Parts: sequence; C-alpha cells; structure tokens
Amino acid sequence: MLFFVDELGPLAIKKHGGRVFAKSGEAPVVPKYQTRKGSITLVGALSATTNQITWCFTSSKDTTAMIDLSEIIFNQHKKKCLYMVWDAASWHDSTSLVDWLDDFNRKTTETKEGPLITLVPLPNRSQFLNVIESAFGVMKKTVIHHSDYQNAHEMKSAISQHFRDRNAHFKDNPRRAGSKIWEIDFFQNPGWLPSGNYRTY
Repeated sequence: MLFFVDELGPLAIKKHGGRVFAKSGEAPVVPKYQTRKGSITLVGALSATTNQITWCFTSSKDTTAMIDLSEIIFNQHKKKCLYMVWDAASWHDSTSLVDWLDDFNRKTTETKEGPLITLVPLPNRSQFLNVIESAFGVMKKTVIHHSDYQNAHEMKSAISQHFRDRNAHFKDNPRRAGSKIWEIDFFQNPGWLPSGNYRTY
C-alpha cells in the first residue's frame, strides 16, 4: 500500500476568520490581536488506494511524530510492503529516523510478521504531488476557518469527526486518492526533475 504523509500545524486555538453567512447589515469581526488558548499539531497518512486517512495528534513536527504514525499504520495493515511518500522536510531524512527504520525492518524480516516500510521522498518543491495536502486544506476550510474553539479538546474533536466522516464517505463511495496525479506523465522523463531525491538506475 502507498500512503501520502504530512504534518499540519501548529494550529492556533483562537477565533479564526473565514467565509460565513451573516444577516444583512452585520459584519462578523475577528480581533487582530488575540490571546491564544493553545495550539495543536497533527500528522496524517492518506492511503492512495482506499482514500482513508490515518491521523494522530502530536506535540511537534519531528522524527518522533513520524515514527509514531509509521507504527500506527504498520499495526493497521497486514500487507507485504508499505510505501510512505512525503516531502523533503529535514526530519523526514534524519539519521535517527533512518536508523529506526532500518532496525524496525530488520526485526520485521526476522519475525516475518507485518509489512516492510519503504520511504519514498518527493523531489524538492513538489508539494503538489503530496495528495494529503489537499485533504488537509479541505479540513481547514471546514473545521478551522471561522471557528472559535475554547480549548484543544474541542478542536481535536472537530478535526477527528471531520476525518471520520470523510473516511466513511469514501468507504461507501470508493475512489482512489489524487485522481489528477495519475493522469500526468511527469515522471516519464527524468530530465523534468532538475532537483530532489531522484536517481536514474
């Protein structure tokens, strides 16, 4: 299985602006200066074939968050191999992450239980190929824009409910994620990739 992986946040817990229905003559106001009630950060993985999102909340965007999400996906799917596609953020290519993955795959090979995890880094400046970015964008428009959550629990609950509803929709209406990227022949010519982690074999 192939997953598009990314982080989102930190999202400030405050009154957010956004499009909203308002009575004639009324103008909703969002204070320019606010006292934040905290913030949240999350990491997610979008399955390319099932369009299901796996997510978890974390304290920061770092290697530890990536390891936690990888272990969750590993325990959810009994396949031969899991491919993790993500951008060129520094913590996606950290020594500690690579060492952890090598050790993790070695143990998996020895026990013959569970899938191997393979990293597929995207070239630099190619976030448009990471399909989960669009899923996060829709979530922000739906859940974060024009919100006024009072604490982290309220925001986390709203985000989780959105992803649960999304997963239920695509379970009832199957469609693979990122339909547009499957239609382009961008990768047929290596010369079109002037930078990034792309090698010709």
